[in-house]
Amino acid sequence: MIDYCIIGSGISGSTIANLLKKKSTVHVFDKAKGVGGRSSFKRYKKNIGFDHGLQYLSPKSIEFKKFTKKLIKQKVLKKWNGDHKFLNKNVKQDKKHIKIIGVKGNNEISKHLLKK
Repeated sequence: MIDYCIIGSGISGSTIANLLKKKSTVHVFDKAKGVGGRSSFKRYKKNIGFDHGLQYLSPKSIEFKKFTKKLIKQKVLKKWNGDHKFLNKNVKQDKKHIKIIGVKGNNEISKHLLKK
């Protein structure tokens, strides 16, 4: 018997499923071919692809910083030192916040959380 059904395998759905699976039976459903939601990785050709939606993570809360540090140690995420280009010239990049991306694509968080 299924205790919970999660619709959507993005970061939020994956996180909830990961927390619930410790004590319950959980099934995750998504309309896309793969997991990740707005952080999904789109393959163009065999060795070419791009992240779709989410550019990078910028953790601000203590809990989220701890979570991302743990995933950096597990080589799921990595720090990114690149610049984010804004089309609006009036918007300045916030240099003080850490930018984090997935090692193989931004959907790596969801893949990691939904492994089991």
